[in-house]
Formats: sequence, C-alpha cells, structure tokens
Amino acid sequence: MTEKDVETDHLKTVVLALNQKIQITNDIQTDLDNKSGMFEDSEQARAGLQQQLRDYVAKSEEDSRRNKQFQDQLMSEKAQQERVIEEQRQELSERDATIRSLESINLQYKNEVLRLEQELKVRIDIEIQLKAANEEIARLVAQKDKLKKDLDTASDYLIEQDEKVYKSNQTSLELLKNLKEAEIEIDTLKEYIVELKSRVAVYIPIKEDNVDSRLAEYINNYPDRSRLKIMFMRESEGIYQFGTKKIYVRVEKGKIIIRVGGGYLSIDEFLDIYTPMELEKLERKDPLRKFSEKVAV
Repeated sequence: MTEKDVETDHLKTVVLALNQKIQITNDIQTDLDNKSGMFEDSEQARAGLQQQLRDYVAKSEEDSRRNKQFQDQLMSEKAQQERVIEEQRQELSERDATIRSLESINLQYKNEVLRLEQELKVRIDIEIQLKAANEEIARLVAQKDKLKKDLDTASDYLIEQDEKVYKSNQTSLELLKNLKEAEIEIDTLKEYIVELKSRVAVYIPIKEDNVDSRLAEYINNYPDRSRLKIMFMRESEGIYQFGTKKIYVRVEKGKIIIRVGGGYLSIDEFLDIYTPMELEKLERKDPLRKFSEKVAV
C-alpha cells in the first residue's frame, strides 16, 4: 500500500469522524431546540402557575378575611349566648330558691293540715263520746225512774206475798216429807232394776264390726255386772255414746282402748274414771230430785 492510500484512508477516517461529530452536533442542536421549546412551555406554565398562585393567595386572603369576620360573628354570638345562658342560670337558681321556699311553706301547710285533721278527729271523737254519754245518762235516769217505780210496786207485792209464802212453806214441808219417802222407795226400785239388768242384760254385737264384737265380749263376761251402770250405745263403727260422752273405741293388740282428750285409756281405767261422773250427771237430771230441791228451796 502506498503512502497516498494511507493518507486517503486517514482522511476517510477523519471525514467519517467529522460526519459523526456533525451528526452528534445536529442531534444536540435538535435536542437544544426541543428543550428550548419545552423551556418556553414551562416558562409559560410557570407564569400560569404564578398567576394561579396569586389568584389562590388573593382568594385565600379573601377567605381568611371572611373566616375572620365569621369567627368574629361566632365569637360575638357565643358571648351573647353565654350571657343568655348565665342569665338563664341565674334565673333558674332564683327559681330553685323560690321552689325550695315554696316547698318549705307547703310542708308547713301540710303539717298544719295534719294537725288540724287530728284535732278535728279528736273533737269528733269527743262529740261522739259526749253524745253517747248523754244518751247513757238519759237511759240511766229513765232506768232509775223505772226501777224506783218497780221497787215501790215490788215492795207492796212482797208484803202481799209474804203471807202466801208462809202458807206455802207449810204445804211444802208436808210435800217434802212425802217426797223423801217416795225417793227412798224409788232408790230401792232402782237398785232392784240394776240387779235385774245385771242378771239378764246381754250386749248383742254387730257381726261385721270387730270392735263391737270385742266390746260385747268384754261386757257380757264382766265379773261384776253391778258396776256397768252406764250403757255403751253404738252410733257407728268405733263411735259410741257413754252416758253424755261421745267416745272413740279401738282394739289394739287384742285390748280395748278408748280415746280421751289427746291420749288413750284402757276400758278398765275409763270405767273407773268416768262411770261415777256419768252417774252423778244422771242423778242431777233426775226430775224427782230436781223437784225435791226446788221444794226444799
């Protein structure tokens, strides 16, 4: 290769390098042009933003001014409301004080009313008692007058009856003597009748009644029939009339027991205790005995 070829190659290389630089320079210029356009757009945008910022600041200042006016108005209204509330509190406090005063006065009135009601009730009771006392006094006075009149009449009547009593006493003495003789004869007949009953009386039981059968066996086999002067009268199963007493009879462990009060007695104990009592009651009911006592009086 000749020197000229080498130089030519070198020149070609330089030209290529220069072309590349030119291309790069063009690209940079294009880029700069683009960026200049963008810068201008951004400047316009910045100017717009600044204008918007100024408008926003102006609007904010206007809003702040309005807010301040509104706050001032609110503060004024708040102060006014606080004054109204304070006035209402004072008025409420005064009303509470008035209510408490009225309640105290009302309580005093109620106590006074209760006292007056009690006093009125006492006066009414006194008037009722006084009226009843006056009626009782009038009744006693009338009764006194009646008793005085009856006493005068009775005095005359007693004087008249005194003579009749003397005569009737004489007659009564004679009757009493005859009555005593009749009583002796009646006692003799009673003893004879009891003896006859003890010889022939037989207690006939009801077959279906176990208690009545055992009671009949006890009575019919009793060794001293003269002591059985009061009869057992059957009313229903287990219930009997013994003289004036109604009794309840049971059979436990083959023994006859009789309920008395809250407990039980054997039939022997019952007869020993209650036979004399019932005999005494029968004697008190004897019409001849009553008549003799009346005549004696």
